[in-house]
Amino acid sequence: MTLLVLLAMAAVVVTLAVVTSFGPALAVDHVVADGLHAFALGHPWFVTVLQVWTDVFQPLTLRVILIAVAAWLLRRRQARAGSWVLVTTVLAGLVETGMKVLIGRDRPHWTDPVSHAVGASFPSGHALTSAMACAVLLIVAWPALSERARRVGTVVAVAVPVITGFTRLALGVHYLTDVLGGWLIAAVIVAAMARVSR
Repeated sequence: MTLLVLLAMAAVVVTLAVVTSFGPALAVDHVVADGLHAFALGHPWFVTVLQVWTDVFQPLTLRVILIAVAAWLLRRRQARAGSWVLVTTVLAGLVETGMKVLIGRDRPHWTDPVSHAVGASFPSGHALTSAMACAVLLIVAWPALSERARRVGTVVAVAVPVITGFTRLALGVHYLTDVLGGWLIAAVIVAAMARVSR
């Protein structure tokens, strides 16, 4: 069984858990959300750090960076790589928007919120876009990187989406399944696009 199939199955499972309001998944969502929200309320500095990070790695910023990279690659006559970056970026945005509209999950609601966000909750746009962007940038840069740079790049490409996803949970604007769904959907999109481009 290929990695793409496994990722797709995992993404479907998480999505179905949200769509069907699967009890155990929702219970975990609320336990995690309640615990992190309680901690955030008592630690304003924590909220400030999280808000800065989540603002820096917001989807719009990452998409602009990817489009700039695609344009740079196209200008250097690397049409295949540039087109791949552009199509993957656009596809990820369309999938995210489409799923938010179709599923329409409400965000966590708090009487004492520490942050605010608009739009539907599933999947997390920050989680999806950060995972997709980091994977795309690493794949494009991979051939030009040294062995050490590849190791560092891999660590960064994993750490940034993980931290970004955590900020969305701790700021109380997403549930755990929103973030997991975002990561998995991003992985499916990138893996599928990588296979298509072979």
